[in-house]
Parts: sequence; C-alpha cells; structure tokens
Amino acid sequence: MKTKALKKDSTVFWEGDAGDCMYYILWGKVGVYKNYATLHQKKLAELSSGDYFGEMGLIDGEPRSATAVVLEDGTRLDRIDESEFAQFLAENPAKVGRIIEQLSHKLRQTTKDYLEICRSVASAVGEGYEVDGSSNYHFEQDDHLRTIHDAQTKTADNA
Repeated sequence: MKTKALKKDSTVFWEGDAGDCMYYILWGKVGVYKNYATLHQKKLAELSSGDYFGEMGLIDGEPRSATAVVLEDGTRLDRIDESEFAQFLAENPAKVGRIIEQLSHKLRQTTKDYLEICRSVASAVGEGYEVDGSSNYHFEQDDHLRTIHDAQTKTADNA
C-alpha cells in the first residue's frame, strides 16, 4: 500500500482507465464524475475521509466507470494495488465490511436514479405510460421499456 498526498484538481484516474487499484481516503475529499471535463459532466459522488473508491474495477476487472478528482489540497490517499488486494481483504475484515456497505449504497442509489428516470420517461411520453404514485410504472405500450423496468425491479427486489 502506498500513501500519497495530492493537490486540488488532480485527477486520480480517468473514466475508461484500467481498474488495477483502489483507494482509501485518509484525509480530504474526492469527487467522482461521469463525463468529466465535458459539457455533460455530472458529479456522481463526493467522498471524504474513511471512504473507498475504485473498488468496482478492481473487483470485476472492468475499466473505470467514472473519473475521480481531488477536491481539497493535501488530500491523502492509500493506494491498494491489484497484487495487494487479496491480502488486504484477508487482513482487514472490518474494512471489507465498509467496502461492502459502500457498494450496497452505490447499488441502491443507482436503483433510485433508475426509477426516477422511469418516472421522467413515463411523464414525458404520456398516454399509455402510467405512474401510479407508488413507484410502479406500467409500460404497456413499449415492450422494450417494460423489459428494462421488469429486470431492474427484479434486481431491486433482490437487493
């Protein structure tokens, strides 16, 4: 594990980079962005001391899904490389619990955001799409939207 201090606006990693490590914030703040430095930039999260990030790419081997940027001068991060990950997990069961807790939070937030998009689509399309006020969406007129909704609802119910 390597500790480093970074200046404000430093990029920790870019969306699309290889997920070969994860980070633990010792001090400071990190912003997680989709489409960073573009007109479509969206801040997904603001993380602070005690938070982990970058674990998804390390766990599933997929490229980074977002860009991580330092928000405060002197932010200190521990970097946990792929080669150290298994040992880190074995030696830190309490930290494993924290990582799982954060992953669960990310999944719940994604589900909440997805359902909000469903509500927006239903409202925008109008006739044939009914929002019944209880977060149940009826997509009788569009099999594709209904398939997506049903799959997401099943995932959310199992969470």
